[in-house]
Amino acid sequence: MGDTVVVVGAGLAGIQVSHQLADLGLKVHLVEKEATVGGLSAHLGKVFPTDDCALCLDACEELFSGHHRRCQYRSLLGNQKKLNLHTLTEIKSIKQDGGRFSVSLKTTPRYVMLDRCVVCLECINVCDVEVPDEMNLGRVMRKAIYRSIPQGVPLAPVIDMNSCTKCTKCVDVCKVGAIDLEQRSKTRTIKADAVVLATGVEERSPSILPGYAYGLCKDVLTQRELARLLDSTGATNGKVLTASGKQVESVTMILCAGSRDLNAIDYCSQACCTYSLKHAIMLREQGVGVTICYMDLRVPLHSHSFLERARESDVTFVRGKPDHVIVHEGSPVTIVEDTEALKRLEIESDLVVLASPLVPHAAEKEVFNSFLGDYGFAARHDAPKGIYACGTATGPTDIPASVAEANAVALEVYMALKGGA
Repeated sequence: MGDTVVVVGAGLAGIQVSHQLADLGLKVHLVEKEATVGGLSAHLGKVFPTDDCALCLDACEELFSGHHRRCQYRSLLGNQKKLNLHTLTEIKSIKQDGGRFSVSLKTTPRYVMLDRCVVCLECINVCDVEVPDEMNLGRVMRKAIYRSIPQGVPLAPVIDMNSCTKCTKCVDVCKVGAIDLEQRSKTRTIKADAVVLATGVEERSPSILPGYAYGLCKDVLTQRELARLLDSTGATNGKVLTASGKQVESVTMILCAGSRDLNAIDYCSQACCTYSLKHAIMLREQGVGVTICYMDLRVPLHSHSFLERARESDVTFVRGKPDHVIVHEGSPVTIVEDTEALKRLEIESDLVVLASPLVPHAAEKEVFNSFLGDYGFAARHDAPKGIYACGTATGPTDIPASVAEANAVALEVYMALKGGA
């Protein structure tokens, strides 16, 4: 009868299953390769189906004029005594010995000590090095010592050593001695009784898809990139602008861009229709005209309100998958056959936004290969005993389904470890 669980991935599903397991009295090690938790949802300003803010509660109070939106549990991670969070940490190996696992971890230096930092941010203020902010499409600059997400967890900054000049200004200004520019990577091995894969998904880059002009025109974006423009903490403070800084007046969205296509990804990513509709509604609230090109709309019943609201807000729907996107006088033009009106359209717009396929993070990790099934997603039923998976690690889905599956897996793990006690 063991009581230690390693959860891989601190997206919404990983956070949820970790909290549930810790509440049930198990010791949990939550491992996240990024500097802050949240996964793909951390890039969003709002999440469906409830329109909750994707940041933590403190940021919501500050940014949304006192509207208390439900936190996605990130702000609670430091309050669970049985929950240990390991950021900037990757799994190097998982070895099974009898009924237990030896999980080898490698932690990359943060160069800011979490147990000392008081988040005064003076280190960021004195830093002279500025580089394009990847989180916000490179449209704003960030310092070499920075926080990628406002109110992210952990709150402490991280130093980008690829940009840092080691001028030591941040070291000198830190009154609590929290910065160590000589930190080195560390490895450790955790003995665990169960491992939960919650490795999540990411957008597949449309740059490998022919015909969409992604990478050729800066005003052809993905839905995640559009989310950064719509986020009030993003590069444009929630105002949707072109790469040249012009106020956007029209947007064309292309659903299934590379999905359900034998030449690219032949499965449906499931959540794309709903978050595209969410973004269309947010654009209409700013007075931006929106056209959605689609093959068919696959919106789950619990999110049908987004489809109704999109129609009520005069979003234009064109049934047809665009042939390609061309660039005319610097602006994208979408070529599509309207299969209902039986005519070819050339839709001019300030932005074209692609609903790119959602692909698994775990597919790139050799350490997980023996646990993966179709398309590189974690196998639901064929995994070895003691290995579990939840959320989008098992396949593309939306937030409600991910959280529900995380709750179910937490109970399954608990019953397996403690059910006979």
